[in-house]
Amino acid sequence: MTGRIVFCKHAVETLTYFSRQLAEAFEAWGYEIFWMDLAKTGLSAWKLRQAVSGTVSPGAETVLITFNFIGLSGEEEWYALDDYGQPAASIWEQLGIRCLNILVDHPIYYYRAMQYPLPEMQVFCIDRDHVAYMKRFYPQIPCAFLPIAGNRLLEDERYQEQNVPDLPAGQEQNVSDLQHQQEVSFEEWDNRLYPLIFTANYVPIANLEKQLSRLEPEYRDFYDAMIQSLMHNPNQDLLSCIEGFLRREIPDLSDAQLCEGMSSMPAVDLWVRTCFREKTIQALADGGVKIYLFGKDWEQISCRHPENLIVTGRMVTSAECVRAAMQAKISLNTMPWFKDGAHDRVFTSMLCGAAALTDDSRYLREQFADLDTIVYYGLQQLEALPQQVTALLADPQRLFALACRGKRAAVQCHQWKNRAAILEKYAARAGKVKDEKIMKLQ
Repeated sequence: MTGRIVFCKHAVETLTYFSRQLAEAFEAWGYEIFWMDLAKTGLSAWKLRQAVSGTVSPGAETVLITFNFIGLSGEEEWYALDDYGQPAASIWEQLGIRCLNILVDHPIYYYRAMQYPLPEMQVFCIDRDHVAYMKRFYPQIPCAFLPIAGNRLLEDERYQEQNVPDLPAGQEQNVSDLQHQQEVSFEEWDNRLYPLIFTANYVPIANLEKQLSRLEPEYRDFYDAMIQSLMHNPNQDLLSCIEGFLRREIPDLSDAQLCEGMSSMPAVDLWVRTCFREKTIQALADGGVKIYLFGKDWEQISCRHPENLIVTGRMVTSAECVRAAMQAKISLNTMPWFKDGAHDRVFTSMLCGAAALTDDSRYLREQFADLDTIVYYGLQQLEALPQQVTALLADPQRLFALACRGKRAAVQCHQWKNRAAILEKYAARAGKVKDEKIMKLQ
């Protein structure tokens, strides 16, 4: 057997879906896949110990691949206790399992977790700015760039006859598995149900305002100044903006102090990404463009023309998002403030044969040329977005050709199996490092 890869499930649905796509690739290459179930932590821990101790597939090298510190965040039954009943060594340390930890959010969200990193942990970030942040503030933790990838239907979902969720009356239709054909005809593509979709949840700005309103006026004004700076100049990355404001207040701030200060800034990140998401949808609806919204709480958004918003009214799964993209001509993305990375919505759209419409980043500009394999719009030119969409839909032959080129590019380079090939090199390196340590001890 090639080796054993451990994944976690039943934590965050989207991250489990990413893990399942990676698992498909590793399993096809001959790896044994072991699932740690966060709904059954004790049983999972026992089964893993049995596997690694040799009662199941003896001799296999075991590596954990996880996202956002899932499984590395103090799960009680996965830790041995010290003499005082406090968590001491994790199951990964006890069993000598190296961890490959992929962060799909900015590292500022994981300040506490990174204060006590596992000795055998390799971190990956999906934005090169995030990698630079890690190398500056956590040089002791190995970190590398790993772009996110696009979702496709999993093997057990590919031939199920399912409806796209919660369509308006009269528009229900079984979705054929178009994405697994090499090409589709223009006629098939032109008959897709949705001219324009967006697969994401809505967070009302009022919810974030409540959080900021609890702060002292001085702090609230400070946060607001940073938010307004990012809103007026959305080309800024998060660190550059916030560091500038913090150093104006405390010029001799050390990197350690700056890192701690950044850990209190997720609210700034959430605010600007949420605000631009809201403004983008409002611009489209009020500009006369109908958009199908797959996600919860969109009925709460305020706009002048809500009749242009067709909403599911609930949370949708990753598979449902894929199926929606398989029936879309254009799939919208708003970037979560990744200025040198990408979001999985971009690649998922392409893999499903929809034209990806997104604000840009340095990484995306390197990968895809505007109006060739992708369509970019500007956060500072949202008033032009409705006309941009209308013009795209008015020339379906050209839009179809663009979508086909985008799909071919994504199939070649931006599936989860492409990322698994990179991770496999680190998994193999884990075994080599372990063997070298053993040799030194002999």
